Amino acid sequence: MEDPDRKTTYDAEDMVLAWLDAADPATGEVQVSVRRDGEARTMTYTPETEPRFTRPEDVTRFTEQVLERLRGQTRAFGTRYRGREQRDVTVVAHTGWRKATYRDGMIYLPRRERGGSWALRGMVVLHELAHHLNTGVDGTIIDSHGEGFRATFVRLVEDLGWAETAAMLREAYDQVGLDRRPGNDDGMLAKVGKILRHAEGAGTEAERETFFSKAQELAAVHSIELAVARAAHEKAEAGRATPTFESVRLGHRNQRSNVRFIELILAISRANDLRCTIRGDNTGVTLYGFQGDIDVTKALYAVLVVQMVADADAYLRSGAHRPVHGQTARAAFYDGWTDRIGERLADAQRAARARTEAAQQPTGPAAPAPLAPASTALALAAKEVEVHDYFDQMRVEHGVRGTWRGSAGGFDEHSLGRGQAAADRARLGQEKELSA
Repeated sequence: MEDPDRKTTYDAEDMVLAWLDAADPATGEVQVSVRRDGEARTMTYTPETEPRFTRPEDVTRFTEQVLERLRGQTRAFGTRYRGREQRDVTVVAHTGWRKATYRDGMIYLPRRERGGSWALRGMVVLHELAHHLNTGVDGTIIDSHGEGFRATFVRLVEDLGWAETAAMLREAYDQVGLDRRPGNDDGMLAKVGKILRHAEGAGTEAERETFFSKAQELAAVHSIELAVARAAHEKAEAGRATPTFESVRLGHRNQRSNVRFIELILAISRANDLRCTIRGDNTGVTLYGFQGDIDVTKALYAVLVVQMVADADAYLRSGAHRPVHGQTARAAFYDGWTDRIGERLADAQRAARARTEAAQQPTGPAAPAPLAPASTALALAAKEVEVHDYFDQMRVEHGVRGTWRGSAGGFDEHSLGRGQAAADRARLGQEKELSA
């Protein structure tokens, strides 16, 4: 059987293993250098704990647990592997040390004492298990390392709840030229960036306010245009954008302000048609929706969170919060700042939608009415339903349960008001602080 992607697939997965090995044992984070559209970027991940094994025999319990989890998901929601999860897998040791392989329900792993320690780790075992789960259209097992196998491998890692590791795996495949994701509208993001630079150099608060509104309105209009395009080209399924998800790290463990940072990105997400889940330790979120909306949300958060913290620091240094304790005052300030930012973003989104709808209205008695499938209202409604359904599906598949409590603590009306006032003056474009 031809296997043209074998080496490239291995190269990508070796990249992931190197990233996992480089994770900081104290924070769990790893920073990796990647290239996007010809530019070097640094990505930060917090991968889930990857199990390691002493002997091939120890792997058996792990594969049993994985298959049982998949079977539980199948009982509740139907199979995603054409029933292959129902078939047991046997793990055995072999005398060689260079290969880990799968064949006919058997995973063959080298022994540690023969130099096979490289294979006695979770991701290598899951690679072989993905061969077991991967099937062709006619039900035959596909042992090659093509796109179908890679999709099965990523799906398996996601179904274990390893969202960060799955994102790393997708990124690695992309870096070696496999399974490239649809390109983002970097032209729109470049325009937003240009507006941010203008905002940074604005001489007055009124100018900054104008640039702020223009930046968010541009993002909102772009989102609307994507929704209309998706609706107008609904029949072209192969080329149509689909929802996706991306994990975003916001803080370190046990950091008091993590909850406030999460509330800020939630406010921005709501204005950009995204749904979110929150990590149990409040160190980050996972954004669900269309890639363009995710990119806009991350860009806005990056510049807004710096201003929020800087404004709060300036307020506390002024001493205007006394006699209220500093921690209570800061929390209330963040609450007011985030609430007001959420209102401003929502206002900008509504204004952008109103202008788009007005532009679609006939301009004369002979002007034809817009086609119903491509109307703004219907496109936005369809987009909302699509994101909602995708979010519900992924929440089930990732085993997300419970409700996030949000922030708690004392209330300080004065600091709340000062936070709202500071958010009224908030601007985009703090590039110096971001680079630092």
